[in-house]
Amino acid sequence: MNKIGDIIKFIGKTLAYVILCLLFLITAFLIYYMSSSAIAAKKGEKPNIGLYTIVSPSMEPFIKVYDVIIDRKLKTNEELKVGDVITFYSSSLDTDGYTITHRIYDIKVSDGKTYYITKGDNNQSVDIGSITRENIVGKMIYKINGLGKIQFFLSSKLGWILIILIPALCFILYDLNKLNKIFKIKKKIDKIPEYQNMSAKEEIEHNKKVRALLEKSKWMK
Repeated sequence: MNKIGDIIKFIGKTLAYVILCLLFLITAFLIYYMSSSAIAAKKGEKPNIGLYTIVSPSMEPFIKVYDVIIDRKLKTNEELKVGDVITFYSSSLDTDGYTITHRIYDIKVSDGKTYYITKGDNNQSVDIGSITRENIVGKMIYKINGLGKIQFFLSSKLGWILIILIPALCFILYDLNKLNKIFKIKKKIDKIPEYQNMSAKEEIEHNKKVRALLEKSKWMK
């Protein structure tokens, strides 16, 4: 029985460490992302890394609604080609100023300037108007399927309750349960006769009883 308990305890600790490591990595990435974005915005530049949650089916089936894409800023003199997926600021009347993620459908050069024609994989026609390099925020390098669902859920009231109140309540209940065990152990130890007028043998037995109570409650583990 003790072996099973030790195995469960080991698995629990391992999972806890894995979750903590993941949370640390996610937190470190978010800190880097937010700080680099803030610095870039202050300088009037585009961020090195961009995260975007897709809310339109225009790129399905390659990119679905609620997928999160990761873009990187274009390198100096980096050439784009037909088929690349880019995020850009739209100049269309319907979506002016919004960021759109579509695939480069065609590239044209006029008066020494390069223009990119874009199109959503799921759209019947190309996007209205062409864009220049200045409009491009970044080039897609990776996508995370369905991550946007978690983002939208966590931004809801129910999501906040689940990620803040429930874990906090679990910690409180855990601490209360731990305190209750400590008080019970203390009461049992208080009932054990004190050292006064004990022989060496009785003192050893006394210590064994105290230690047994502590080990039973796993207070010493």
